[in-house]
Amino acid sequence: MKITLPLLLGFFLIYHSYYQFTDQERDTVYSYLLEANYSWIILAVIFAFLSHLSRAWRWNYMLETLGTTPKFITNVMAIGAGYAINLIIPRSGEVSRAAIINRSDHVPLDKAIGTIIAERVLDLILLLIITVVAILSAGNTILNFFKDRLNSAFAKAELSKILLYSGVFIAAILLILLISRRIRLYHKVKGFVLGVKEGFMTIWTMKKKWLYFLHTLFIWGMYVLMFYISIFAIPGIASLPVSAILCAFVAGSFAVAFTNGGFGAYPYFIAQVLLFFGVSETLGTSFGWILWLSQTLMILVYGLISLLLLSLKGSVSHK
Repeated sequence: MKITLPLLLGFFLIYHSYYQFTDQERDTVYSYLLEANYSWIILAVIFAFLSHLSRAWRWNYMLETLGTTPKFITNVMAIGAGYAINLIIPRSGEVSRAAIINRSDHVPLDKAIGTIIAERVLDLILLLIITVVAILSAGNTILNFFKDRLNSAFAKAELSKILLYSGVFIAAILLILLISRRIRLYHKVKGFVLGVKEGFMTIWTMKKKWLYFLHTLFIWGMYVLMFYISIFAIPGIASLPVSAILCAFVAGSFAVAFTNGGFGAYPYFIAQVLLFFGVSETLGTSFGWILWLSQTLMILVYGLISLLLLSLKGSVSHK
């Protein structure tokens, strides 16, 4: 279900995007893809790869608190392998990444996962800050859109149903907790959660907090710069305002959570957001696909090389 449903959603969005266009509009999309200046895209890919290197370096600031410091290249390969695996099974890359350093440097798996969760929480905070800045910079265009949708949603909602569903949800959680306390699994889960908590708390106990936060700013700076540089690949969107770029960037970032690596959703979401800023859907779709294809290709190459090197390293160590 975790693999199939996101893939089906991605295929549906691709199908929907393809068949909503006329033959002439589809030809226009293809022409944008063929005529784009890919030298800008190559530069954007370089910026994206720099963010991955920074992420690998940043990780050791947390791991040092746990009493170990894996080699930088090990972190680079672990992150690359994790990204590649995430394209197949969403969110499985984090566990794979933790398992790699568990095997190479004997970092406890639960604590390693805790450090990854901590960095994901911090990354989410940065993304939410960028989201707020994007919405505020876009002015009434985006705010009115969300206001209309929220008013419509609350107008249709019934208070009795909301209370009923909330009660059922809380009761289900309490029942699960009650049952889990009476079986052995509870103690295993409790131990794992405590390990995750210890790994998560390294974000507050590590010695090089400020370097960690500077790397975080650098990572997200590279993400935004990667997105910004890409607009020069297609002349029709090279003059987009900063507000439009930020809103499209946020849409693309959240799209990754809906399908495997943003498959189908990434170009669709970007095209829909750019419509608010007067960019035609054919142009927005082309831009979204160029971004998604270039970044996905980079992750595949980076991830496959990482998996190959890890495999070779493992075979050598066994000898």
